[in-house]
Amino acid sequence: MKIAFFLFILTFVIGYNYYVFVRGLSLMPSITFVRYLYSIVFWTLTLTFFVRMFYGDRLPQTANVVLSAVAFTWLVAVIYFLLILLGFDLIRVVNHFFDIYPRFIKENYAAAKSIAAIVSITGVSLLLLYGNYRFNNPNTTRLELSIKKPLPGNGLRLVMMSDLHLGSNITGDDLSRFVEMINRERADIVLIAGDIADMSLKPLIKWDVAGRLSKIESKYGTYAISGNHEFYAGEKEKIYSYLRSSGVKLLLDSVAIAGESIQIVGRDDKTNSKRAPLSEILKDIDREKPIILMDHQPFNLEQAQNEGVDLQLSGHTHNGQFWPGSLIVKWMYELSYGHKTKGDTHYYVSSGIGLWGPKFRIGTKSEIVVIDLKN
Repeated sequence: MKIAFFLFILTFVIGYNYYVFVRGLSLMPSITFVRYLYSIVFWTLTLTFFVRMFYGDRLPQTANVVLSAVAFTWLVAVIYFLLILLGFDLIRVVNHFFDIYPRFIKENYAAAKSIAAIVSITGVSLLLLYGNYRFNNPNTTRLELSIKKPLPGNGLRLVMMSDLHLGSNITGDDLSRFVEMINRERADIVLIAGDIADMSLKPLIKWDVAGRLSKIESKYGTYAISGNHEFYAGEKEKIYSYLRSSGVKLLLDSVAIAGESIQIVGRDDKTNSKRAPLSEILKDIDREKPIILMDHQPFNLEQAQNEGVDLQLSGHTHNGQFWPGSLIVKWMYELSYGHKTKGDTHYYVSSGIGLWGPKFRIGTKSEIVVIDLKN
């Protein structure tokens, strides 16, 4: 199954790169040197993605950071060039049948193609700059939610983040910015809903992730769960042990009590096919007291409702990270981003503070989430 999936991804990536390559080649002048240069540059940039995915973690950290920036920027750029070219080709098909081109294009077809290419390259470049700015300037999303179960004092302030993906691409400096954002909110409880690590342990140690996480301030502590990415490098137990050294309470199919009455439930990620059913995790819980559940992947939302959970927090989707990915995840999940209620249960799926791969937010946002729970 894994081999078949890998072959599908390989074929898909090479296929759409080849399409963009061929269409770009048609715009090149008939000078052999220029066409060879274009071909070498295009396929070298395409190759960087595969080198990054399969050998990146074996390279020195600085080289991996540079390789990641090049590979993932090219990945997103080619996707947008693909969409633009498909749009142009659709117009060409329509023109073939209905002759819709204005006279200027008909009389100056070569010039029109060149202008379209320049506008497309400029547009994609500006879009990437905007997307990188959006990532580097994360938002604080605020919600005020009411639950029926008694809360301490005047309510409870939760600060949640997910999908940090700390590694060669998102570094310790990024994490320090995230921690500063959290500490400004004076949280009662901080919740990290999975994918703290992007893959391996090595960059976490390099960036002193444990030391930086230990600087998170909250009244009742910081709680975290696993995500699918903690499973990928085969080092999840080492990653868990390292994260615990920061003082973060890691919940894997377990329950912790924050303060005297707030029950924090953490599920192991769905990647673990042997994770405990939610009903089993909650079998000894006090259902008269608030129940806050973290489950990284927002599947089977009805389970939390059936078990009397007051609030479920998830991540994983990144809200598609960049358009049109947001359309794809909206089709895949009942709730791909934002807030929803089912009965007395609130759900929030975050778009994440970090991201996988390309450091661009286009049509989405990086966020921490501040939730004020009230009665």
